[in-house]
Amino acid sequence: MKRFLPAVPLMLCAGACDRAPARIEFQPPGYVLSSSEVALQPRVLTQGGDVLEDARPRFAVAPPDLAVVTASAGVRCLRSGDGTLSATAGPVRREEPLRCRLVETLRMPSASRLIIPNAPVAVAVSALDASGAVLHDVPVTLGSSNPSIFRVEAGALAPVSVGTANLVASAGERTASTPVTVVRKVRSEPLLLNDGRRVSWSLNQGHYEIEAQVRSTDGSRHGITLAWVGGTHCQDAAEAQLLRSECTIENTGSVIIENPTTFGLGPAADGVVAMYEVP
Repeated sequence: MKRFLPAVPLMLCAGACDRAPARIEFQPPGYVLSSSEVALQPRVLTQGGDVLEDARPRFAVAPPDLAVVTASAGVRCLRSGDGTLSATAGPVRREEPLRCRLVETLRMPSASRLIIPNAPVAVAVSALDASGAVLHDVPVTLGSSNPSIFRVEAGALAPVSVGTANLVASAGERTASTPVTVVRKVRSEPLLLNDGRRVSWSLNQGHYEIEAQVRSTDGSRHGITLAWVGGTHCQDAAEAQLLRSECTIENTGSVIIENPTTFGLGPAADGVVAMYEVP
């Protein structure tokens, strides 16, 4: 007589084996930039792809002082460093890299000045951890508080119009800002004035700053003077070899630089002058 008893265990195994864990899915944390909890959203699935609703994988972190696994199936970094996050459900195990980069502060320039029409200027902004170490692999997002003043283009600051706006940087949960001033170059050129000679430039409405530096051709301390015409809150300058001055021109005006005469016998003044329209 034929026996069919082995078929019963095989049928029982088919039902039980179909409910066995076959793989674990969870959201790999990748780079973690703050101490806030990151949800892992774990699921345990069978070979056929069914979710085992009552199965809960066990998570572990190595090294154990790098991060903790929360009761709500999340991970929270305790310090900066690299490690491994593992999940186990029955015989199934999955590992993913855990990179904790806890951003404490952002290091950026205290202020920046851009000049129209110069090319965009690269700016160095770094994310730092609690020890002050630079987190080289942490991306820092840069933006302008007013793109009509300057724009951020591929990590560089591009001037658009005269004014002041803030450069805003963010990484993780940290945000910092710094002022950026945009000026327009009116002129930047050599300056040579013989004794008693002067040079003047007409100006339209705006606020201007000027700097001139000369040396006397005879080696003396003989210098130049500066005067504004048609402006308010202006700073005329007495004779010196280095002059810095500002003025607001309300309609039209001019600025005059002069080498004071010494009866036609004085030395020439040789140097450079730069003038900018400023906010």
